[in-house]
Amino acid sequence: MVKRINTAILATMDVPRRWIFRTMERFRIGPQLFTVLLATIIGVLTGLGAVSFILLIRLFKSFFFGVLYSAMAPAPFLIFLLPALGGLAIGPLIHYFPKEAKGDGVPHAMETVALRGGIIQPRTVALRTITAAITIGSGGSVGREAPIAQIGAAVGSMVGQFLRVSGERMRNLVGCGAAGGIAAVFNAPMGGVFFALEVLLGDFSAQTFPPIVIASVAAVAVSRAFLGNVLIFSVPPFALASMPQILFCAFLGIACGVIAQAFIRSLDATEKTFSSSRIPVWARAAVGGGLTGIIAIKFPQVLGTDHTALDQALHGALPWVLLMTVGFLKIVATSFSLGSGGSGGVLGPSLFIGGMIGGLVGTAANALFPGTAGSVGGYTLIGMAAFLAPMVGAPLTAILILFEMTGNYEIILPLLIAVISAMLVSGQISRFSLYTHHLHKKGVDLVRGREEGVLKTITVRDVMRKEVLTIPSSASFRHLSARFLAEHVDYFYLVDSDGALNGVVSFSDIRPYLMEEGLGDLVRVKDIASSNVISLTPQESLFDVLIKFGYKNVAVLPVISDLQSRKLIGIIHRKEVLEAYQRRIVSSIRKE
Repeated sequence: MVKRINTAILATMDVPRRWIFRTMERFRIGPQLFTVLLATIIGVLTGLGAVSFILLIRLFKSFFFGVLYSAMAPAPFLIFLLPALGGLAIGPLIHYFPKEAKGDGVPHAMETVALRGGIIQPRTVALRTITAAITIGSGGSVGREAPIAQIGAAVGSMVGQFLRVSGERMRNLVGCGAAGGIAAVFNAPMGGVFFALEVLLGDFSAQTFPPIVIASVAAVAVSRAFLGNVLIFSVPPFALASMPQILFCAFLGIACGVIAQAFIRSLDATEKTFSSSRIPVWARAAVGGGLTGIIAIKFPQVLGTDHTALDQALHGALPWVLLMTVGFLKIVATSFSLGSGGSGGVLGPSLFIGGMIGGLVGTAANALFPGTAGSVGGYTLIGMAAFLAPMVGAPLTAILILFEMTGNYEIILPLLIAVISAMLVSGQISRFSLYTHHLHKKGVDLVRGREEGVLKTITVRDVMRKEVLTIPSSASFRHLSARFLAEHVDYFYLVDSDGALNGVVSFSDIRPYLMEEGLGDLVRVKDIASSNVISLTPQESLFDVLIKFGYKNVAVLPVISDLQSRKLIGIIHRKEVLEAYQRRIVSSIRKE
């Protein structure tokens, strides 16, 4: 019955799909124009999705902090119950749909693009929208930006699946959706473009850039039509005019790089603690929300996505003690909210934490150099980008988002100094951002290339063959020649009495001696074989295998049990590496 229903649905979808392609032929719409139209459609849909998501957050916020909190008026300390109730509401969805419903959805989208051809299930949009809106609306210490990016990516994927596109075009459409989501929520079209290029796709090619720009602009146009065209932050003028300012910006970047890595470890440790606890999966987000709420009793600044504290810091209105306290507690609260399974992103909290660090450094700078340090608000703004860049591994995105959010060009030069310092220091501590660290834990390494990330998930043991052509090292030339002629093979591996690999001999090695008389019993295999054999062990990844294949132009490499005994246990063919890579990609798509 289910198969019959699916067949009927596909048949129904074929009708509009055929109409679309017939229309393209009728109006002679070429591939480039078609891509532009698709990017525009995805941008508009993503913009509408972002607006709907923001309005949904406002609806849940009015329910939790309007209706429920009003009922708690006699006991305002009960505010801690609000994020706990939000976590309890999304608990069942997290239990049954953990990939789509919990945590920051960007790593899942990155993995989907790299390993699954950009295929994102439609249910991702609904589940991510509901769980993230409830988490944020109830006061969870998470951001709304990453969920919107994943929603946009899912929109792009669904359009691609509907039109049955594949390969690079599907990846491009997913990038269009993610760019549109970030651009719409930040009112920053170029920031959205570079988020998709830097974080999601890792591709700055000329073919990728134009459609993503179009989708980003279309999404921003839609969001501005509904939400208005306003700068999110307004800061006092800040210009880099003296040597002390350069030093303070560099110091701010160093501090942000160090604390960003500490934040990543805090999120990881909290997630491990909740995952290994005996708390039922459906109740973990409620516990994390309750812990966040307890912090909010005294410091409500850590709740949700409220920009009040940031606005105060931007205008130098927060004392240094509160800047330090609230910044630290935001790290703790976000770790509780996300580590327990709550749904949301880290972009918003990262901007908040970075702003508090910047405000603290700016306050210190003005105390030391009151005439030349510059405004505290400028340092607050710079800290937001300097902290965001190493958190998500996207320096260009951080710079452009902050520039577009403020419209202040004078901030660019100090911003560059701080962001570069933060990236350098963070890179010395760890080569992973939050997103790539999350994937690395799953065995997916995208830092050095997406193909490399896939190959590193497959080991020699998964691909090797155990059928090996061997010959004793002491065998005669006559015996070796007879084996070559009888078995029609190209090589034999030499082994000793214990089965250890001693060398390799190919047919080309013996060809010069075949016409020589009297060598049959005088020459031994070990006399003409090559002892310089490149070998593999079962634990090595296929990425390491490709490197070793590059050392010598051979089609096959031997596999030994370990480097000590060197016992020959199998072989691996060059072509099987590519076949294993393709199988892993197909398998990942099917699992999705």
